[in-house]
Amino acid sequence: MKKIINKFLAITMALLIALAVIPFYGVSVSHATKVNNSSNKSADNDIKYFSTTMYNFNKGLFNNATDEGKGKSENNFYFVNENTDSWAQGTGAINRANTFFAYTYNVLVQGIVKNRLTDDGKLQFNYKNAGVFESPEKQISGREVYQNVQFPFVKDANGYYEFNSSKNHVHVDKSKKNGQTLTLESGKQTVGSVSSFFPFNADGNYSPDYHFGMNMSIPFYINENGKDENNNPIKFEFSGDDDVWVFINGKLVLDLGGIHGAIDGSIDFSTGEVKYGFNKTNNVKVIKAGQTTQTDATSTTLQKLGIDMAELAKGENNLQIFYLERGAGESNCKIKFNLQQRDSLEVNKTLGSTTPHTDNNFEFQLLKQNQNGQYEPVGNKAYTLYTANNSIESNNYKTDKNGKFYLKAGQRVNFTSNQIGKYKVVELTGGYEKTWSGRKESIATGNISDNKNAYEIQISENDTKTATRYTVNCINSADVTLNDDTIVLDYGKTVRHNVRTNDNTSSQNASVYGIGSGDLAKNVESATGYSKLDTDVDLHNGKIKIDEDGVVEYTPTRFMNSVDKANYVVSYQVGNGNRQDTRYAYGTVNVLPATSVYYEDDFGTEDNTDSTVGIVWSNGWGTTGGNKDNKEQSSANKNYGWDELYKNDKTYSDETAHYSDVKGATATFTFKGTAVDVYSRTNGDVGLIRAVLYKGTEVTKSAYQMKYIDNVSQSGDYYQIPTLSFDDLEYGTYTVQITAGAKGQGTTGTYYLDGIRVYNPLGNVDANSVAGKAYSEAGESNAQYISVRKDLLDSTKVNDLEASINGSLFIDKSENKVGDKTEDIGTYKDYGPKNEVYVKENQGVAFKIKEYDLDNNKVFIGLKSPQGKDVRVKVTSGEHIQYINLSSAADLYYEITPNEDGNVVIENMTDNLLSITKVRITSKNATTIKNSLISTPELMSYVEKFDSLSVKQDNNKDDSLGKDDIDIENPEDKNDEAVKPVSIWQKIMESIKIWFGK
Repeated sequence: MKKIINKFLAITMALLIALAVIPFYGVSVSHATKVNNSSNKSADNDIKYFSTTMYNFNKGLFNNATDEGKGKSENNFYFVNENTDSWAQGTGAINRANTFFAYTYNVLVQGIVKNRLTDDGKLQFNYKNAGVFESPEKQISGREVYQNVQFPFVKDANGYYEFNSSKNHVHVDKSKKNGQTLTLESGKQTVGSVSSFFPFNADGNYSPDYHFGMNMSIPFYINENGKDENNNPIKFEFSGDDDVWVFINGKLVLDLGGIHGAIDGSIDFSTGEVKYGFNKTNNVKVIKAGQTTQTDATSTTLQKLGIDMAELAKGENNLQIFYLERGAGESNCKIKFNLQQRDSLEVNKTLGSTTPHTDNNFEFQLLKQNQNGQYEPVGNKAYTLYTANNSIESNNYKTDKNGKFYLKAGQRVNFTSNQIGKYKVVELTGGYEKTWSGRKESIATGNISDNKNAYEIQISENDTKTATRYTVNCINSADVTLNDDTIVLDYGKTVRHNVRTNDNTSSQNASVYGIGSGDLAKNVESATGYSKLDTDVDLHNGKIKIDEDGVVEYTPTRFMNSVDKANYVVSYQVGNGNRQDTRYAYGTVNVLPATSVYYEDDFGTEDNTDSTVGIVWSNGWGTTGGNKDNKEQSSANKNYGWDELYKNDKTYSDETAHYSDVKGATATFTFKGTAVDVYSRTNGDVGLIRAVLYKGTEVTKSAYQMKYIDNVSQSGDYYQIPTLSFDDLEYGTYTVQITAGAKGQGTTGTYYLDGIRVYNPLGNVDANSVAGKAYSEAGESNAQYISVRKDLLDSTKVNDLEASINGSLFIDKSENKVGDKTEDIGTYKDYGPKNEVYVKENQGVAFKIKEYDLDNNKVFIGLKSPQGKDVRVKVTSGEHIQYINLSSAADLYYEITPNEDGNVVIENMTDNLLSITKVRITSKNATTIKNSLISTPELMSYVEKFDSLSVKQDNNKDDSLGKDDIDIENPEDKNDEAVKPVSIWQKIMESIKIWFGK
């Protein structure tokens, strides 16, 4: 109780005296209550705080990290426990306690560090270590770092700041790694039998926590004569053990290196004298690092050490103390100085602990509130810039006319001579979550404003002799977020896609490291198992690699039947100032087959023997066509079954095909799905084939289905024709074997195999699965494929329909009859192969989609020009019509819109042949409804008025997916002429749309 009363009286007295004194402007100190310490008798005694980084070391772990498994060395810098420690044996004077040197404890080992800090303020050792004073963000085995520790000093009436471990002690809270304020406790600390400086020991803990350190920065101002305003000498004094190095503006001034007793070092700025002392003998010895000869320590001067008082007098300076307790035994620390301080406003910029390091500048602006309450720029305001390692980069910078200044991560600025008033610090750089805080000394003050982009702080009139420090801290946080990518392939071709385009802004400061299979661990501290750049990784259905720009290249290597998953990894640095620890972040790339996938005839290799990988060719096959293009498919298109690669095909798919005129030659492949089409060339010289479907992956004696297909077409030479189909299969694995036969009467015919298309290779997918979500985003869920040729009806035979019947209508509006064999319109089915519908000019098909739901269904139609010539197609588009221009022999799918009743008409408007293959119907919602194509009386009525419908006006811009969407494939708008002007005004609008709308 008495102690509490004494403290209360002392506080009251300090406050009363503070009100009576004239303000003294002076930085970098914090204000708190007076310590209850009988050895500090002055009524003006005060506690001030200086920002410090503190370190706690585990001797064994840290020394092992220094050795890196190579064994100890006399060129390494170690922590030891007395000279009997194995780490001290055979490692030279830098790691031996002073008892080794005549038992006097008074020998310094100078030269352990270089006499200059780096340009960014880092201490440079001449001896290897794991990183004693490396930046806090760098994770080092055996080292714990405590940042922004407010370390207490007692300020007496004579203007001296002092911490003396023989009078006071402190305790570091090991649970707080950032931003703690140490309480100044009365009396020296004794731990076990030793004293007196053990900041990492709690009271009552009698096992000394040796091996710790400090990095303390003290800004100061000074006159050229080295004296204060009362003509008293400005001094800095240190006494303690073990290693202590003191720098002024980056230059070494006091070198108290080595494991020794409490040795003194002092700087008198008025005389320039720098000297060493020993409290027992007053005779300090020196050994130069790497030598054994002792010499007497001699005084020197600031001038000899490169310190110019005239330069110091020009502005703010920095005295930096690096302290280590390294040799166990006694621990002492006394720091005392009267370096002149000033009122200041300090602005700090740091990054969050998981935020990628960047070398970019962050733009700030300093504003001050005027008499009208408006903020105005504080232009041409001088400030001192500090590096991330607490050293001064420059003390002669100024804000520009708009009050702007710039900070890198870890830097801070110090504004002095600030007028009283309200200030606002604004960060103008965006893209981060900002956390602000402010203090007046150690007391929180100020408030966040401008949507977290600014901080307001009031600078008040100083009512004490003590300098006041105002601090504004801005922490920018932005975790690296790599958004998953899904690539859907509808062709068995290589695809390239940039996975970085949809990652968050912060991730752009990361570098692509590599890629690996999806089952690898995602470790933020290592990327073990991941392949480096441009290195293939084998997945189930293909191989994948990634380049430095984040472009993945995936090549399918087998018929796809599942989702391939890969993780790509980026590396980035976290920390403030110099780049520090490496961290890793991961994103997932899913690659999966579309609801139908087309494979070229040369998918796989010629010597392939695995039918699940590619087509297995027997002897007797050759290849024909032009030079193989082998272009990649696009990852930017939207609709499945269409790709830029195939839009100009005139003959064989992608230039070439396999052929055989050898009877008995076989082609065998295995697929998983519900249907398959085999594409071929047809003309008058092709032959008969036998096709056998087997369940499973083997060719056995038990056939599931068998077909004989005559590929002959007497009416012309046509390419990429689906002459063979196995459809309406239960989802599963099937093997197809095709055997070349004879044209007839013993004459050998040629069979061409151009490619295959597999339907529903994943079967029914869960809507919440990767594939389900991908299909849903693309509007391709629950796809059904219906052959237009199947149940094809002759409209001349059903003109008097009175009820719905299955099938689509063949419509002939031309003067010429269909078919080359007869003029009977009923023979249209003989025109061309049997798996698609062929229509000439003014011919077409019409159908009604049973159970069509405009809000739930999307409809696509397979169209092609089997002769590779220009074709113009008129199709239904809601209550209007639209035109599609095409010239490709490839079977490509185009999206169309039935009218509200589900009616569709497709009509050829040119004299070149049009082929209509399948209708693909997708559903947003899972359904058991099976759509079909039917003909109804209403359909007949719709056909009659089809030619009178207007062209649909398309006022919408391209609705291609944004960067955060999955990647699918889509025809370009120029291939889908949704708008045909029918008036001058419409022509004008069309021109505007072409220039600005696409």
